[in-house]
Amino acid sequence: MGLETVCRVKLNSEISEGKAHSGDGELEFRGEFKIRWKWSDLSSVSCFDGVLTAVKGAELAEFHIGDAATKWEHAIKNPKSRLDKLGLKPNHTYAAWGEFDDSFPAELNQVAGEPSSEGPFDIVFVRLASQDDLTDLTKARDAIASNGGVWAVWLKGKKELTETHIRAYALANGLVDVKVARFSDTLSALKLVIPVANR
Repeated sequence: MGLETVCRVKLNSEISEGKAHSGDGELEFRGEFKIRWKWSDLSSVSCFDGVLTAVKGAELAEFHIGDAATKWEHAIKNPKSRLDKLGLKPNHTYAAWGEFDDSFPAELNQVAGEPSSEGPFDIVFVRLASQDDLTDLTKARDAIASNGGVWAVWLKGKKELTETHIRAYALANGLVDVKVARFSDTLSALKLVIPVANR
């Protein structure tokens, strides 16, 4: 997810063509050298005449990306919150099932108030710890509004439960995936919805 382009980058005195990406709180480049800088670690970001300049400590990188430079600068300086990415709005009804990080309930409450006691919900967040929890996605499907969404959230890098397992279960149980998002440093999220033809 995020902004991506093929471009020329100058890192200090080195120059390389390659692929640049900005999203999920990181600025990256893969070419003859690699860059992977967290937005929060940048001491300055600016753009001029199609060049995005990012400074991290003693290192300076110039991304020659043309008209997109202004958009990249704005995205880095004004990062979306987690719930902006997940699409929760102030007027939404929601539920969160399972164990999430300690700050998540407060974030939810700040945006949309207390969780709703019963559906139909606009969004249900489901924390999956193992394949045994996949049946919660069926329950969530039955609890959302016809145009609502289910966010399946799971631990990254765990072979016992992967995006492939979640997607396959969803497809077999009346849901389709429409978006992947970074939930946290350790968790990924997959948005599932009821297919339009079945609403």
